[in-house]
Amino acid sequence: ETTGTDPLRCDLVGVSLAVEPGRGAYIPVGHSGAVQLEWAAVRQALKPILEDPRKKIAGHHLKYDCLVLARHGISPANLAFDSMLAEWLLDSNSRRLGLKDMALSYLNVNMTHIEDLIGKGKNQISMAEVPVERAAPYAAADAEVTLRLTHLLREKLAAQGSLKLMEEMEMPLVPVLMSMEQAGITLDADFLHKMSVDMAARLGEIPAPRGLRVGYE
Repeated sequence: ETTGTDPLRCDLVGVSLAVEPGRGAYIPVGHSGAVQLEWAAVRQALKPILEDPRKKIAGHHLKYDCLVLARHGISPANLAFDSMLAEWLLDSNSRRLGLKDMALSYLNVNMTHIEDLIGKGKNQISMAEVPVERAAPYAAADAEVTLRLTHLLREKLAAQGSLKLMEEMEMPLVPVLMSMEQAGITLDADFLHKMSVDMAARLGEIPAPRGLRVGYE
């Protein structure tokens, strides 16, 4: 759990984990005015586990979680499964890429939505302002449901013949995309401007269809 949607700028509020179906745990570290654990102690305990390449890690939209953890001193090693990517491989036109929608569709589980905790619009608060006793069940359920979806979706991918694609192409790309976001991407502005001018010149030689106005930026 974090204070925002930008993994490179938000603050860490808590970490939820699940290692078996039916049980989830939440570790609060950044709630306002709450009695909770110090992140330094939590990091010391979790780092050797999450950075152990022998342990497989599953999650929903793992790239976001791992970008946040990396900024806070933990770089998960073996990213084995992402339920959001799995859903996309099963159906690239799917409209249920969100964890809550997938939980309802696949598991018939009606999960609490984040808006129920932080509100909407001008009255919206940060997750850090949500009391731990309300955040804990919500966050723990996120991890536990993701674990259950992982088992189910692996079977569906295998049946569809897409499990190898998931394991050998999609998941290895996650750390690559993370590195790109962390480092940033350089654009050659002069080259792009020249390309734009050249393209405009070429298009200008082609008469526009009647009734169609062509403009260039």
